[in-house]
Amino acid sequence: MGTIAILPPEVQGQIAAGEVVERPASVVKELVENALDAGATQIDVSLRQGGVEWISVRDNGAGMSPEDAVLAFARHATSKLASAEDLEAVQTLGFRGEALPSIAAAGTVRLVTRQRDAACAMVVEADAHGARLAGPAASPAGTTVEVRDLFATTPARRKFLRTAATEVGHVVDLLTRLAVACPTTGFRLDHDGREVLGYPPVRSTRQRLAQVLGADRAGAMIELESRGQGMTVQAFLAPPRESLATARLVWTFVGLAGPEGRSAVPRWVRDRLLLRAVLDGYESLLMRGRYPVAMLFLTAPPGAIDVNVHPAKLEVRFRQPAAVHQLLVSAVRGRLASALKPSDVLGQPTAPAERLGVAETLATYESAGASPPSVATDAGAAPGALGLAGELGVQSALWQPAPEGYAALRFIGQVFEGYLLCEGRSRLVLIDQHAAHERVRFERLRREHVRGGVARDALLVPEAITVSRAELAALEEQLSTLAAAGLEGEPFGADSFLLRTVPRLLRGHDLGAVIRAVAAELLEDGASRAAERAMEAVLATLACHSAVRVGQTLDPGQVRALLEAMDGVDINAHCPHGRPVAVELSRGQVEALFAR
Repeated sequence: MGTIAILPPEVQGQIAAGEVVERPASVVKELVENALDAGATQIDVSLRQGGVEWISVRDNGAGMSPEDAVLAFARHATSKLASAEDLEAVQTLGFRGEALPSIAAAGTVRLVTRQRDAACAMVVEADAHGARLAGPAASPAGTTVEVRDLFATTPARRKFLRTAATEVGHVVDLLTRLAVACPTTGFRLDHDGREVLGYPPVRSTRQRLAQVLGADRAGAMIELESRGQGMTVQAFLAPPRESLATARLVWTFVGLAGPEGRSAVPRWVRDRLLLRAVLDGYESLLMRGRYPVAMLFLTAPPGAIDVNVHPAKLEVRFRQPAAVHQLLVSAVRGRLASALKPSDVLGQPTAPAERLGVAETLATYESAGASPPSVATDAGAAPGALGLAGELGVQSALWQPAPEGYAALRFIGQVFEGYLLCEGRSRLVLIDQHAAHERVRFERLRREHVRGGVARDALLVPEAITVSRAELAALEEQLSTLAAAGLEGEPFGADSFLLRTVPRLLRGHDLGAVIRAVAAELLEDGASRAAERAMEAVLATLACHSAVRVGQTLDPGQVRALLEAMDGVDINAHCPHGRPVAVELSRGQVEALFAR
C-alpha cells in the first residue's frame, strides 16, 4: 500500500478554510466584499461574543437566484471570472471562489437572498457537508448571511482567538478600511446588541475621512492627484505634525482601471513597496521612528498588478515595482513640498538666489567672525490667513509657525543658549536655532547636488578615518553617493576609510565624526537602501554637522541672517530629520495662562 493518499473532502475543506478564515474578521471581510461586489449601498454587520457565536452580514445588493445561491458554496465557483486571462483585469474584490465554502467548513451558514424582481427570498443552509435549499422566506431585496458556532468543528483554532473585545476590534479596523474605500456605501456594526460603528453613506472620500478621523484631522489633510506611466494616484496626506509611533494609519489601496479609468472598489492591501514609497515621500519631514497619517489609492492598468498572490487577497505584486515606487515618491514628496512651502504672505515675490545669499552671509560670518549686514523687514506687515485645519473641503496650509514670514518676526532674545524667542503679529514664536539652520543648510546642499554636485575642497593630505567593518561596508556600498555629496574616498585596509575631499560647508569640522555619523545613518535602514534615499540621508547628516549648535550664542545680526534665510527655503517647518523648527503661542493662549 502506498504512503500517499488523497485527503477526505472534509479535511480538504478545513485546510482551505484555514487559509481564508483566520478569525471572525476574516468571515466579515469575505461577506462584506461580496456585498460590495453586489452593489450594496448599505451593509449591516452584527456579532455575538466577538463573532464566535454568531455573525450576520446583511446588504441591499443585487441578491442571487436560488440556483446561484446553492452553487456559490461549491469550491472555485465564482461569477467574477471566466478564464485565466480575466485575472489580469479583475474589477471585483472577491473572485477566487473560496470564501463561502471555506466559511461553511468553519461554521454553520444560513443564507437568505432575494433578487429585486423575485416574488420572495430563498434560504440556503450550508456546512462542511455541503449546501441545500431550505425553502422560501420573507426578506427585502439583497442578501443576509448568518454564520453560527465559528470553528466548532476545529476547536484547536478557537484556542488561538483573543478576547471578544479584541476580535471586535479587528472587525472595526476591517470595516473602517472598507468604508474609506467605499464612501458612498453605509456601514453599521453592532456587538451583542450595542452599536459599535456607524458610517452613513457620504459623497466623497474626504467626507468619509471626517467620519473616521474627525473633522479637524480630515480637514487638515492635503489631497493629492497625480498620473504617470498609465497609473493614477490619489492620496490624502496629513501634515507631518500628525505623526504616530506606528504605521497603523498608513493605508494603501490598489485597483485595476476599468472602462472609465477607475476600479469599481479599491482593495486595501499590505504592501511594503507602497508603505516604503509613502515613508520616502515624507523623508526629511518626520523624526526617525515616527509615521505619517496617509491614505493612498493607486489605480493601475490591467496587467500591471497581480492580485492573485494571497488566499485572502491582502497582498499584491507589481510588474514594475521600481516605476511604481518612483511615481509615488515623486508625487507625495512634491505635493508635501508644495503644501509646506512658505506662502507669499507679504505680497513680494520669493527670491531664492537672494535668500541663498543671506545664508552664505551667515556662513561667512560664522567662519570669519564678522558681523553680517542687517536686512530691513516690514515687521508690521499683515499676516496671511493660515490655520491648522480648514473647513471640510476647504484646504488650508499644512503648517506655518510664522505666517507673516520669519524675517518679519521681531527678535526678542536667545533663551537656554539654543532657542530664539521672537514676536510676530499676535503671537510668540520660539525657534530651535539648530533645527532652523540645519534645514537651511540641507536645502543649500540639495540645490548644489541637483545643479551638478556639492561644492567641495580637496584635502592636502587624505585623512584615514577609523570605522567598524559594518560601517566600512555601508560606506563602500554608497561610494558614488558619498562622492556626489562631496565626500570622495575609498576603503583603506580592513577598518579605515580614506577621505580625499570634504564638502565646503564642513571646513574646520571633525571629519571623523562626520564620516562615522554618515555610516551610522546608512546602516540604519541597510546599506543597500536606494541611492536617492541614501543621498537624502547623507545630506541631512552633513547639514546637521555644519549647522549652529544648541549652546552657541548668536548675536542679533546672526539671528537676522538666519530668519531671512528661513524664508528662502521650500520647507521651513521641519529640520531634515523631521523635528519641528518652531512652536508658537497665540496672544490668546498667553493671556489664558494669566487668566485674562
